[in-house]
Amino acid sequence: MGKRGVRRFLTLARKGTRHYGSKKVRRKQRYTAQGITELQISDTASVTETGKEEVECDFLGFEDARPQSTLPGSVCRPIIVLSLFDGISAGLTSLKNLGIPIRRYFSSEICPYALRVQSLRHPDIIRLGDVRDITPDVLDSLGAVDVLLGGSPCSDLSRVNPRRAGLFGGAGVLYFEFVRILRYLQQKFANTDHSIYWLYENTCHMDSCTLKEIKRDLGEPVIRCASMYLPVKRRRFFWGNVPHLHESSGSQAAMILEECIDSNITALITRARTLTSNRSAQGQFPVAYEDSPEPFSATDYERLQGEPWLEELPLFNTFHVNVQSWK
Repeated sequence: MGKRGVRRFLTLARKGTRHYGSKKVRRKQRYTAQGITELQISDTASVTETGKEEVECDFLGFEDARPQSTLPGSVCRPIIVLSLFDGISAGLTSLKNLGIPIRRYFSSEICPYALRVQSLRHPDIIRLGDVRDITPDVLDSLGAVDVLLGGSPCSDLSRVNPRRAGLFGGAGVLYFEFVRILRYLQQKFANTDHSIYWLYENTCHMDSCTLKEIKRDLGEPVIRCASMYLPVKRRRFFWGNVPHLHESSGSQAAMILEECIDSNITALITRARTLTSNRSAQGQFPVAYEDSPEPFSATDYERLQGEPWLEELPLFNTFHVNVQSWK
């Protein structure tokens, strides 16, 4: 363990603060300046004559969502979201960062570590438990769902796992739970004026038979890589009917690792490999502290996933839940 890790474990936080020592405080300040931390929605709510609550924000509606609206102060309807295999609720973090108002966020997740993160970051989410327990009656009780999100476990779908069971074994069968719920909601709103948008994510490293089966159900995917927004490689398949999903993402200046870590840490690489729970999988130490090469810290994992840092979670659990996140 390098000096940086020893200091984290031995330095106690001052009472009433969430950060360890002056370096940790500077890290938080720099992190906030970069705008990567979880954004708080500052929408103002008002009640109309009909008694319905309206939210004023820069969001013009799902199809016309953009970071900065040309019509500030427009009125929009908060949306209802159902997220399957929700993990640490990365979908909710993304929606908040986009400034999209949320009326209700329903989460289906059973991992205790992920549930711990949910309770700390998003205490207002509504938990539904195991996805296999979400029956038609449960779906009907959720109201008019606007957005369905999901990314079923990839452990039995990825070629990286030599013992993978595929779609019809192990955790791979959970994919069909997403299809089941998607089909039910599509049929439910088929003859109404309500539109449901959906997004499904999974690994790019699946065999051709698995990919062909998913294409048969969900259509053609698009490939997106996290390196477009963060200094880490993470290529994923995305299926869905979200507006502009299949359009070119355009060109933008890619962030480098040096811009994402503390000022007292030196980046030894420009961009990290796909993050895993095994920190040595990077092949070489990606950063150095006082000329001593070291693996990524838990804080680095959070930042490279675009998530705010949580000190309340044990370090191993931090690595585990972040690499399982689909964002």
